[in-house]
Parts: sequence; structure tokens; C-alpha cells
Amino acid sequence: MTLLLSIGASALATTLAWPLTRLLGRAAGWPLALLYLAGFVALLPEASTVFGGGAGTTATISWVPARGWEAVFVGEPIGVFFALLALGIGVIVLIYSTAYLDKKIPAEAGTVPAHSALPPGTELAKAPGYAFYQLITAFTLGMLLLVLTDSLAVLYVGWEITSLASFALILSSGRPAFAAAMRTLAATFAGGLALLAGIAITWFYTGTDRISDALQSSVWGDNVPVATLVAVLVAVAAFSKSAQWPFHYWLPGAMAAATPVSAYLHAAAVVKAGIFLAMRFSPAFSDLDVWQTLLISVGLGTAIMAALFALQKFDLKQLMAYSTVSQLGWIIAAIGVGTDAALAAAALHTLAHALFKSGLFMLVGVVDHAMHTRDIRDLRKIAHRVRAMPIAFTATLVGAAGMAGIPPLLGFVSKESMLAAFASLDDGALRWIVLAAATLGAIGTFAYCARIIFGAFIDTDPAARATDKASHASHVSPVMLWSAAIPAIAGLPMVAWMSPLDSFLDAFSSAAIPRSDPHSHLALWHGANLELGITILVIGVGAVLAWWRRPIERALTGDLLPFDGAGIAEASTRELRRAGAAIAYLTNSDSPDRHLMPLLGSACGLGILAVFASGGLDQAIPLHPGLNRTSDGILLGAIAVAVVGLCTVTSRIGSVVLLSAVGISITVQMFSLGAPDVGITQLMVEAITVIIFMLVLRKLPPNFQPPSPTRRTAGIILALIVGAAGTIGTLLLTSRRERSEIGTYLFENSEPITGGHNVVNVILVEFRALDTFGELAVLGVAGIAILAVLASLRSEYLDPDVDFPDMPPEFQRRSSPHVQRVFADARRNTVPLRLAARFTVPVLLVVAAILFWRGHNAPGGGFIAALVASSAIALVYLSKSTAQVVSPPGRAPVVIGAGIGVAGLTGIAGYLWGTFLEPDHWDIAGVHLSSALIFDVGVSLAVLGVVLVAINVLGTDLMKRASQTDNEEVKAQ
Repeated sequence: MTLLLSIGASALATTLAWPLTRLLGRAAGWPLALLYLAGFVALLPEASTVFGGGAGTTATISWVPARGWEAVFVGEPIGVFFALLALGIGVIVLIYSTAYLDKKIPAEAGTVPAHSALPPGTELAKAPGYAFYQLITAFTLGMLLLVLTDSLAVLYVGWEITSLASFALILSSGRPAFAAAMRTLAATFAGGLALLAGIAITWFYTGTDRISDALQSSVWGDNVPVATLVAVLVAVAAFSKSAQWPFHYWLPGAMAAATPVSAYLHAAAVVKAGIFLAMRFSPAFSDLDVWQTLLISVGLGTAIMAALFALQKFDLKQLMAYSTVSQLGWIIAAIGVGTDAALAAAALHTLAHALFKSGLFMLVGVVDHAMHTRDIRDLRKIAHRVRAMPIAFTATLVGAAGMAGIPPLLGFVSKESMLAAFASLDDGALRWIVLAAATLGAIGTFAYCARIIFGAFIDTDPAARATDKASHASHVSPVMLWSAAIPAIAGLPMVAWMSPLDSFLDAFSSAAIPRSDPHSHLALWHGANLELGITILVIGVGAVLAWWRRPIERALTGDLLPFDGAGIAEASTRELRRAGAAIAYLTNSDSPDRHLMPLLGSACGLGILAVFASGGLDQAIPLHPGLNRTSDGILLGAIAVAVVGLCTVTSRIGSVVLLSAVGISITVQMFSLGAPDVGITQLMVEAITVIIFMLVLRKLPPNFQPPSPTRRTAGIILALIVGAAGTIGTLLLTSRRERSEIGTYLFENSEPITGGHNVVNVILVEFRALDTFGELAVLGVAGIAILAVLASLRSEYLDPDVDFPDMPPEFQRRSSPHVQRVFADARRNTVPLRLAARFTVPVLLVVAAILFWRGHNAPGGGFIAALVASSAIALVYLSKSTAQVVSPPGRAPVVIGAGIGVAGLTGIAGYLWGTFLEPDHWDIAGVHLSSALIFDVGVSLAVLGVVLVAINVLGTDLMKRASQTDNEEVKAQ
């Protein structure tokens, strides 16, 4: 229960973030921090149990009962540790944000503003659309789902939520962060695809969705190729999230985001998701050579590379970013060693890193606020920075010392533990290579930690030493300062509580390596040993590098390599776009023929080939006798005549009339075959379609352009092929088989299961409601697309200035002036239609209501009712003497959204009631009702919204007036 309470607190924070932000502005961080704290406290009993060696609790939520899928959450040491980390650091970051985001952030020379692309001095509390709290709470929820679940499916859902939320948080910083956000999305989604493949293979071969059961499967020992493949896929996913080579490039670019975003996502959350994944799957892969080789080589290689890059950076946040990449490399390498001591060391350093790195990120924000810059070159021009910011300096010094591994800090203990893990490798040559690489990485860590301290607070240009510019530093809120300082200095007092950490690490190691019997013993002094010698060497060499920091800075000026990760990513994207454009060029045409001819030709060719390959018509099942009727032949003849006319007519209006004739003939045949639901739908669609056609034809030439001889010949040939294929397909596939098994099931079970007698409606809104919802969403998007396309493609040709088009020349020649005046008098001409509409519209609306109400038991339903109501709306529009909108311009999209929302909420409500994808039923006052009726309301609203969009946009100058208003506003600006 404690697991669900913790997740529930995070979900509640996500739900309340938007209204709290609207109500309290940036102070919304306080109640959200309280919810995070509640989730943290709720998880403490579980942590006490599992870290003490006890068995954790399991919470199960039925997800897809029909398939036996469950969302399972389990209290195990690894997941509980990362959940506490996400919630605990989240509390501090949210409190820090209440002070950080309330201030006016000045522009920084040559850099993106600390948290936004808004103009300098913009008060962010009043900035519209600010979504920091909404996104960061959504991210935390995704993180908790990821680390606390025992379900592979939920793990992937949580993984993708963290990817999307981190992308959105970076993107919310403004236009300058767009490229960085896209690189983040590309890198994390590449890892997501690898994880999805790994999960699918794991599920298939182990036969279970439960992570704990899958990791204990014998598959990993019996089927080495499968184990190797899954290990590589999981490693790639972990590398992408934890910013390891070759995915390291996204993290430094993500520093364009706000400092709280950097502190949370890139110190305690998103990058830790990759660490969690590697640790969670260690029980299955720790004995695989490929797993050990990948993690150790990539981890230590990334640690050394990122340390060099960090020494080049002048922007403190960029420096912090590369230091994060470097430290994560250390942790990944320790996980790769695969022993219980190595996993314990990785967990300890994960804790230490989350504390000092989140604090250091936020302290950079403090420096940024106080000095109005975070660039080391600009900071050197300001003297006496230590005197101006003594608390920030002290906290930064302690945090950086912890990262450098200097005693007596927690970072020293964790660094020594990892060195001991590397020294425990069995292979002698490998052990010394790994220790040498780790030593280089540790020296680089010491050097960039010294760069942080000296660059942010101590180094001063000679010209600035005589000034007292720091006395004018901006005031920093105590809330902001101390919330940043606390995690940075937390590593100092924590070394006094080694015993609780020992039990925590033992439980953690047992979870990561179940067959182990760990006995952790943390201490500041283990005697003179190899790890201590390496630490002394690192501190000595690091101190020399710190002393020579200016010459080293000059030596590292310029690019170390002729390329970088971001450049490679951008070049790859550019080449992919170029390749896509080359492929699209083959079909880049506005002519439907160019798209339809290859598709129809290929489909028909394959169909004809399949017929002959199966023995032709002689092998077909015999036709059922007595199915042919004289009326069918008459209707088929009428359709054929109309189709021939369509192929030869040159008038656009004539083509619409003939197309309607085809539709009406098919409608009559549907009625004659006993399909009233489909027939009514087709009839109403024909009526609405004709009106829409006429609205479009007003803005098109009266006649088609004559086709070229080549195009006509190609069309005739394709028509013959399609006609032959259609004829053969009809002969083979109709009237030759008995009713299908699923059809029989629906006929026999519709009324007993749903209480509805109209099988067609029951199928649409109950048995296949999910399909209908998808089609509804497509319909709604099409309506919005009409608005978007016609709003962006305006021209005088589409929107002539005259209210009415000129009369056809033929009409002008053959009619008298009086007739022409009568023709142009729109008000008198619409009088009969207005009179008819006065009586017809109410009748149509009543008919629509009746059809809607009876749809579950008789021909009708929400779709048909909406079409009938739409015909009433169209009649109102046609009865007007001038082109007027039939609804306020902004209402149609709202109606579409409301329809899709109502339909979707009906399904969600069913899920909450335990009837996932199954409507609920009630008997009220002797009347049987179903939740499908509410679903039908959504269908009706969405269809009505699309019709409103079509009439408003195509039948009026609404978009033209909107375009003119936009142009006037642009000119005014």
C-alpha cells in the first residue's frame, strides 16, 4: 500500500500542478514539495523493511484482465532507493524553484538566459504558458513508475514518460533550446527503441511480464545468443539515458534548460534512469563477457573523455554537464564489474553524486543570480566573490571536494569503494588497465572540480583586483541559497552514519546479485592499501594540475577533435532529411493520379496474380443459389451509366451530380438488401457531401482541364485493370461462403451481452468501440487540419473580394436584364428556403434526437443522428441571403475536442469501473441504458464539429478575415 501511496502522491502533484501554478504562480512549488515529501515519507516504512533485509510488499492493479496483464509494483531495494532519490531531491529542487523562478533573470553575455528565452527582465511569474511545474511533476511520476514497477510493460511506459518530459522541459526554455531538445529526444528515443526490443525479446523467451521472474529465468544461462542480444540492447538503452558514449552529446546541450531542470533531471532523475536500468538487469547479465566489456570500456572511456571536455568549458553549467557525464561513466563501469562489492560501490556513488551534483547545479544558479553571469571569463572580472558569497563558496567547496573524492566526505568513501571494486577483477591484465583508466578519470575529476572552485570564486583578472564590483552583487533569497547548499554539504555529515549505509548496501547488493552474500564495511580508513595509494596519487597530480590551471586552459583552447557529438547528430539529421527529400521527390506531386496509379496498379496486379496462383475461378467455392435479383441488375445498370458519365463529363457540377447518382443508387441497393443503418448513413453522407462539394466548387473553374493523350490513355488502361481485378475479386469473395464465426458470434451474443437489438450499432459502440474511437480521432484531426491548411494557404483566387461570383457568360447572353437582376437578388431568392427551414429544421432536430435515442435497439445511433442534425445546420446556412458562419469561429474545434474527450473519458471510466473496453449497463426506471450512449454523445459532437468547420471555413470568408486581422496586427507591431 505504501508503494501506491507514494505513486499516488506524485500523480496528485501532477494533477494539481497546473491549477496551483495558475493560482499561486511560482509559489506553487511549496504545496507540490509537500506532496513530494508525503510520497517520500510514505515510502520510508517500505525502505526500512527492504534495506533491513526483509521482503518488500507487492501491489497489483489489474490492467488488461482479458489478457492477464497486471501493473505490478514491488518494494525491492534498487527501486525503492531510486524512488527515494527522485522524491527527496525533488523536494529540494521544488523549494529552490520557488525562489529561483520568482526573480527577474537578466540576460547573459553570449549565452541563453538561465531558464528561458524570454526578454531580459521578464517577470516569469506572469509569463504565459509556463509549464515547469506541470512537466517536472509528470517526469517524477514517470520515474516512480519506472523504478517501482515489476512489470516490463509499465517499465517501458515510465521510461518513455521520462523521455518526453525531459524533452518538453528543455524545449520550454525557448527557441534557442530547440536544437538541444531535439537532440535529447533523438538520443533518448533511440535508447527507448532498444529497450522496447529488449523487453519484447525478454517477454517472448521468458514467457512473463514480471521483471523479477524474467531475471531469474534459465534462458540467460541456456540461450547465450539471446542473452547477449538482450544485454546489448539494455546496455544501449542505459547508455542513451545516462549520456554515455556515443549518446553523451545530448546532456551538455540540455543545459539550455532552467537550473532547477538541470539540477533535477541531470543529477538525480533522468540520467539516473539509465543507471537504474543497468542495475535492475544486472542479475541476468553480470556473468556475460559482453555486458562487462561494454559497461567497463564505455563507462571509463566516457569518464576520461568528458573530464577533458569539462576542462575546456567556461560556462559553469556546461562544465557541470560534462562532469555529470564523467561521473556517470564511473558508475556504469562499476556496474559492469558485476560483483556485489562493485554494485554496492555504484549505489553509494549514485547517492553521493545525486547529492553533491544537484547542490552544485543549484549553486551555479545562485552564482548566476548574484553575479548576472555564469561564464568564468566574466566572473574573473569581478573581484572579492568569496567575500560577496561566503555561504555559496563554502557549500560549493564542500560539494566539489566530495566530487573530487577528498576525505572526509561521502564522495571519498564511494570513490575508494569503486577503486576497490576495479581492483577485485580476476583478470590481472584487465585489472591494471581498468585501474589505470580509473586513475586518469579521477585525476580529471579533481582537475575540473578545482576549475569549478577557482573559476566561480577565486580567480580574478589583475585589472579587477582593485575594484569592489562584488559589493553590487544581486541579493539571493535565503530559501534559494540554503536549498542549494544543503545537498552539496550533505556528504560531510553522512560519513558519521556508516552503519545504516552498510545495511542499505548489503540489501542493495543482494537484490542486484541474488546469489551473493555481501558484507559491506564502509569506513574512512581501511589501512594502507592500493586504493589509498591511488587516492594520494590523484590528489597530488590533481593539485599540480590545479596550480597549472591557466597554462592547461590555454593548451586545451580549441577543439580536441575535428568533430563532436552534437555536430555528428546534426549532420546525420541533415543527411537523413536529404535522403528523405530524394525519396519523396519520386512522388512529390499534387496530382492524385501520381499517387493512386502505382498503388492501385500494384494492388490489382498482386490480386490477379494470387487468383491465377490459386487455380483461378474454377477452384472457387460455388455460389449460393437464389441470390441474384432483377432489382440488382437495374441498380447496377444505373451505376454503370453514371460512372461512364463521370469519365466523360467536363463540367465540375455535372461530375458532382453524377457522383451523387452513384451514391444514391448504392444507397437504394443497401435498403433493398435490408441494411437500414448503413443505408441511412450513406444517404445522409451523400446529402452533406453534395453541400460541401458545392461550397468548394464556388472557388474553382466551372470545367476540368482536358487531360493530355498520355494521361487519358494511362487512365483507361488503369481503369480496365482495376475493373477486371474488382470484378474477379467480387466473384471470388462474395456470396460463396457461410457467415463467418465472428459474425455468428456477434449475431448470437449482441442482445444477451449488451441488451441492444441493433447489431450494427452494438458492434460500433460496444464490441469495437476502440476502433470507433480511433476513427473518431482521425475525423476530428481532419476537421482541425481543414482549419490549419486553409488558414495557411490563402489567396485572392480562393477568396475573391466580390460577395458573389460572376454569372456564367452563357447565362448572361441568354437572359434578359430583368432575369439577371432577379438572379442577383439573394434575399428574395432565399425566401422559400427560409420558410421551409423554419418548419424543417425543428423536425430534423427531433428526428436526430429520436435516431440517437433508439440507436442501440433500432436503426440509428450517434453518427446518423449527427449527420441528420448536420443537415439541419446546412439548411440554416443555405437559407441565409449572405454567407454567414453557423457558429462562433472558435466553437467548432471545441466541439470536436469535446466529442473526442467525452468518448475517451467513457473508456477511461470503464477502466476505472473494472470494465476495460466493455461498456457498463444500468436499468433506470425500467429503461435499459448503457455507457455506450455516452460514447455516442462523443461521436455526435465530433461529427457536428467537423461539419461546422467545413461550413464555416468553406462557406464564408472567415479565414480571409482572420488572415487580414493577422496582417494588420503584424503591420501594427
